[in-house]
Amino acid sequence: MSIKSTEKNISLMTDEMTHFRTQGYLGPYSLCSTEEMADLRSGVEQVLEADAPNHKNRVHNRHLDNELIYKLATHPSIVERMACLYGPDLLLWRTNFFVKEPGAKEIPWHQDFNYWPLEPPIIISAWIAIDPATVENSCIQIVPGSHRRVVPHIKATADMAFGEMGDLDYIDISNAVNLEMQPGEFILFNERTVHHSEPNRSDKRRIGLAVRVIVPIVKVLQWDSPNHTLMVIHGEDRLGFNKVIPS
Repeated sequence: MSIKSTEKNISLMTDEMTHFRTQGYLGPYSLCSTEEMADLRSGVEQVLEADAPNHKNRVHNRHLDNELIYKLATHPSIVERMACLYGPDLLLWRTNFFVKEPGAKEIPWHQDFNYWPLEPPIIISAWIAIDPATVENSCIQIVPGSHRRVVPHIKATADMAFGEMGDLDYIDISNAVNLEMQPGEFILFNERTVHHSEPNRSDKRRIGLAVRVIVPIVKVLQWDSPNHTLMVIHGEDRLGFNKVIPS
């Protein structure tokens, strides 16, 4: 299976790398055309309708048991840009689907690393739009530059999708940006970039696939299932801190 890229140059320019370091995110970029993602969508839906063979979580780490999800998560348009930012050696840790049906709860303002069993917490994420992601159906919102400080997290209110949320006394959302995406587009951001999505107040579903990639110096402190392993998706694992298999 191959997924056609719409871009010829997938390396990053110096100004793009500077933007990532100062603002905490990049994109949207194109992984594939809107038309190709429309063709792939039924395959994604079939994955989400079936139990995973190991841990029975339909939205979590499906790259481990499904070729389509693996191909999306490791597409060169994503991986080569990540390598420009984080170096030649990259390990795929997790993938997660975020399925927001009409009426789905708000995802609170947060920094991802608050929830993750990693040391040191150095992660780059891609978020791929499977469906259109618009303001109407609660696209991701990001606070540019928010990755330059750690935000305390507190117990979330009952109307939130997560159990913890960033303390709004420490987050300035006045310059937040809406990252609308067409199917087949993706963004990149790091583990401290503050982000959020509104409740889905529309009648349109929104599916996104998040791809979590670490570098070999990061140690996974808690595994997601007995058969959870990392995959080398660029370069090599020179340190051997984790359970790793070739891609």
